Amino acid sequence: MKPVVKFTAIALVVLLAIGYLTALVSSAGLAKVSSESSYKDEPVVGLVIKYRDGVVPIDMFGNQVALDLAEQEIKTGVDVGLGLHTAKFPKQLTESEALAIANRVAKSPSVEAVYLDHLLTKARYNLATPKLSNLKASAAPTKVTAKDGWTSNTRTKAKVNLSWVAPKKLNGGFLWGYRISKYDKILEKYVVIVSNTKSRATSITVSNTLIPGEQASFKVATITKTGNSKYMAISKGSLVAKVIPSAVPQAPVLQSSGIITSTKPVVAWVTQGLVERGGLPVSYSVTATASDSSVATCSSTGVSCTLSGLLAGKNYQVIVTATNKRGSVSSTPVAEVLDPMKIKQWYLDGTYGINASKAWKITQGTPSIVVAVLDTGITEHPDLDGNIVTGYDMITDASNSRDGNGRDANPADPGDYESASIPSSWHGTHVSGIIAAETNDIGITGIAPKVKISPIRVLGVNGGSESDIAAGINWALGVKLTGIIQNPNPAKVINLSIGSSSFSTCYSNSPTQLAIDESKRRNVTIVTSAGNDNQLATNSYPGNCYGNITIGATGFTGDRSYYSNYSGYSNTQGFYIGVDISAPGGDDRVGQNKPAGGLIWSTTNDGKTGPGRATYGAEQGTSMASPIAAGVVALMYSIRPSLTYTQVWEILSSTARSFNPNSDCESQIIETTLNDGSTLTTGECGIGIIDADAALRAVQELNK
Repeated sequence: MKPVVKFTAIALVVLLAIGYLTALVSSAGLAKVSSESSYKDEPVVGLVIKYRDGVVPIDMFGNQVALDLAEQEIKTGVDVGLGLHTAKFPKQLTESEALAIANRVAKSPSVEAVYLDHLLTKARYNLATPKLSNLKASAAPTKVTAKDGWTSNTRTKAKVNLSWVAPKKLNGGFLWGYRISKYDKILEKYVVIVSNTKSRATSITVSNTLIPGEQASFKVATITKTGNSKYMAISKGSLVAKVIPSAVPQAPVLQSSGIITSTKPVVAWVTQGLVERGGLPVSYSVTATASDSSVATCSSTGVSCTLSGLLAGKNYQVIVTATNKRGSVSSTPVAEVLDPMKIKQWYLDGTYGINASKAWKITQGTPSIVVAVLDTGITEHPDLDGNIVTGYDMITDASNSRDGNGRDANPADPGDYESASIPSSWHGTHVSGIIAAETNDIGITGIAPKVKISPIRVLGVNGGSESDIAAGINWALGVKLTGIIQNPNPAKVINLSIGSSSFSTCYSNSPTQLAIDESKRRNVTIVTSAGNDNQLATNSYPGNCYGNITIGATGFTGDRSYYSNYSGYSNTQGFYIGVDISAPGGDDRVGQNKPAGGLIWSTTNDGKTGPGRATYGAEQGTSMASPIAAGVVALMYSIRPSLTYTQVWEILSSTARSFNPNSDCESQIIETTLNDGSTLTTGECGIGIIDADAALRAVQELNK
């Protein structure tokens, strides 16, 4: 912020002299330009400049020091905190183009260091295709059709009947069988589900990997072999055949209380999508039963209905039944004292959950503890609104922000949709609900339902820049940034559900690392996701920084989620590095027929582009595991606000639950004796699964 000065002729001369002297500050060595080879594929949106002590980055005319050396247009940026300022390019540049500019700016004696400011975009991966033999492949099958194959003897299971016409042209080979592939929306490619039918039959019934109500897309390829069976060939896939398989609906989930009275006769339930409806139209009936067997009913095709005939002074237990042409399923009875969707939150108290209910007997958190959520921003939600405190929008690029400007005091999420087919994620809202959804007889219960959330928007339409993320951390800590109100509610916990594959920006004194170092000095705990690329977590920024706690994801069965990044064994250090500890993040491949499909159920929004209605939904990822850990840390601070960062980690690690004894995570656990004689336990998925109850009891011991 520029000072207000009443100029005189003498004062102007003095200020100009100060500006001149600023440019002559210490010429002790050329400024360091920091970059790594792993950056080469990431677009660069600007520079982050660390000026030498005593330098005023913005002169009296509003110009940023040293930018004139860039020899091309570069815009004055913003204060990131801790002596760092950005400078923005008019357009994205390549690594080599940006390095050339950075090296010119680094020649200024006013500059101590220059960093490239990368945009962290959503990664896309091309997976290798297997090589075929030297037998020429035949033509693909034709007229492939897919039809719903549901049968009453397996009423909850989806089946599809595939049929096709055999190719006439076999190119000298003999027909051996057919290969069936199904589109995997997670991997974004067709995956083989039947390697070889080893039959000339031109039909097959498929049941594996199907979800009722979810469109299934198939391709069929012809497999031929030579007469001596020495060589084989696989044709190209056929044209795509699509179908929506059906089954009975899933049980409805109440959104209103499970106990109702005559004064509150409206019963509401969660909107069921096509999957929840079993792929078919559904009608609903509500039955309310009192202890004396008095009954009231109503029906609807929507998401609520009003009961009539309720008797005053009586409590009625409510059951909602969903019916389609495949059958009926009823909701689970919900006790009045619980938020009704808690039954979907397996990660709270399941076999490999975090023991949340036991922890809540100690504390549900305190409003004085603030968790900063650095994410896409937040949308209004009745299960969250009461726990939101001041936040900020840190996105400096107006085109990335989509709200018409750069930095501003409104952290609302306007939507990050890419196109009509890729709707907005409402990621920040989902993450925030996991941490601190209120206990209020509606929806879900957050891990720490009485703490506060400070939403800080750092991710926009195209991702987020390093400088915006670093600035968001600093603002969350309470660091003063020029031109911005100082955070009135500094955080004790910061959650970063952010990941970028094959990317590392946490070299010493980088903007992000400096911000994390400052958090440690203030005894603030930063929790980061490990990344969702099924690779070494040391490749994922910002989890690969130093001084934060990096969280891997586990599924319903207590093993590593198939997508979760993992630790790698360091031969030089003698232990695993990458993931520090794990928490439930969901795994739909082991969670079928489990609550929420084995995913993490939380607050969200039904808008495709801009915000629509507040609702609830399931997601999976280390993005979900990280806020579960952040919520537990917030509960710990609620008992003892003076906890140091070191104490937080020592307690989390020493009280962690074991993984499934038959899991890959548990088999990779090792103990290493360090040079000082102490032992360190590490593993592929970190030391274990976070246990909220055990962690809180350990904090209580410190208070004795």
